[in-house]
Amino acid sequence: MSARGQLSKDVNRNSLCSRRRFLGMAGTAGLGIVGLRSTRSAQAAADSSGRRAGEKGPASRVIRIAAVQLRSHIEGKSPDEIKAFHRGNIERAVAEAARREADIACFCEVAATRGIRAPRDDRRVWEEATEGPTAKWAAALARRHRMHLVLPMGAYHRGAFRNVAVLFDNSGGIAGAYSKVHLTWGERQAGTVPGDSFPVFEFPFGKVGVMICHDLSFPEAARCLMLEGAEIIFWPTMWSGWGDELSYTLIRSRAIDNAVYLVHVGLAPPPGKFWRPGMNMARSGVIDPYGNHLSNAGFEEGIAIAEVNLDRKRIAPSFTAGPDDDFRAWVLADRRPDTYGVIADPARRGKPPV
Repeated sequence: MSARGQLSKDVNRNSLCSRRRFLGMAGTAGLGIVGLRSTRSAQAAADSSGRRAGEKGPASRVIRIAAVQLRSHIEGKSPDEIKAFHRGNIERAVAEAARREADIACFCEVAATRGIRAPRDDRRVWEEATEGPTAKWAAALARRHRMHLVLPMGAYHRGAFRNVAVLFDNSGGIAGAYSKVHLTWGERQAGTVPGDSFPVFEFPFGKVGVMICHDLSFPEAARCLMLEGAEIIFWPTMWSGWGDELSYTLIRSRAIDNAVYLVHVGLAPPPGKFWRPGMNMARSGVIDPYGNHLSNAGFEEGIAIAEVNLDRKRIAPSFTAGPDDDFRAWVLADRRPDTYGVIADPARRGKPPV
């Protein structure tokens, strides 16, 4: 073997060893990324049907989180055709995530209805978020694969059309629904109604919250979820155009400030297109409470899975009291809500500069 060939072999071996050491330190066994299969294999079906909730113990706090990154194209013209297209992609993705033993999977903003154009009051098109055909289909999907799901959609909820994420448990029950609080100007002009709270949902492994797209622009959103006990925040989004440095500074800061796992789920470019600035951010995955990316789907269609231990505390050396401070516990102890009244003062809300 030539000296150059031996050097290449040594570099590859060292890179593999370094990656294994990193995985051990990060506490994640799930940095692997896989593209979606066009058909569901017999092995995937067997693995999925054989999954049992609680294999790691009913109170296990070690879970595998799947960020499902689909492509940003749409097939079909009518609302029914578009819904069927999305359902097919979502079904394939959930089967693949189940094959890879994910416990919970999340999709992008309005994943079940993206691309549908219809008046907001057309109830033949826009369903009830938790009771309509899409909810019943998704509940059966969660039950079949014994997987918790976070499925965003445009739908009616609590008497109004909203940008909503419905959460399903792995028995097919509805764990709850979150309506996007911070709507964009365009959404408000189109008749979407905002939510008015940041609920946290109980799952067997821990507490989950959701922010949708523009919500992340406001640090109060993530902090409200953290104060309600959220340990994981799912963030389905359509973000684009901000620029990488600014975007990822904001995204990572929400995980760091609140000592939560942040699950970012966007879209890959359309088939045959290469990613460039201004497109949906892609790179869906899980960010840990230190701001580290535990999984990243890159710019292609695929599923990024990370395994996390929710009992692992974020330690902040010398944060306030001692050498190894529990960051989350001490943030809660040191904060001064009695001085934050200006944040919640309605008189401080500005007017749109348009």
